[in-house]
Amino acid sequence: MTTNIQDKENTLGILWLFKERYGFKQLPSDLAYEAYLKALMICANGDGTLADEERDWIIGYGCAYDCNPAIIEQLKVYKADEDIETVISGDFAASDSRYFLIYDAIQACCADGEYSEKERAVVLKGAKKLGISEDEFQKIEEIYLETVQLHKKRLAVLFPNGAPL
Repeated sequence: MTTNIQDKENTLGILWLFKERYGFKQLPSDLAYEAYLKALMICANGDGTLADEERDWIIGYGCAYDCNPAIIEQLKVYKADEDIETVISGDFAASDSRYFLIYDAIQACCADGEYSEKERAVVLKGAKKLGISEDEFQKIEEIYLETVQLHKKRLAVLFPNGAPL
């Protein structure tokens, strides 16, 4: 079976992205993508409202990381009402990507400009299920907040007259 050059280049790009961000040497399975993205939605829905901005952020994130389009279609209508512990059981608890899951969950929750106590409680519940202590959880939150500030600072320095588009 031959590989389309565009598909090969796309795979190389996605592999580069996963290695750069997560240190992965291979792409996750569809099951891992689905569980990860569903977990993000469940956390963002922790306050009882999955805002359009939150859903859009999570779907955009999945698309950026070349998630299977069939999973993306499911996520467009996913109610995000499953128990976080059920969705993240299995491989996540044994993997270092569990820390990224919590970081990304915080980021997804903040996509609408708010990070409610109810959302935080669901993310913390997931963290505990993954064997992440409350102290480690707070450090992840701090890193996220520092990253937001650094992002703003970087944009201000690199685009002193505002973003070009």
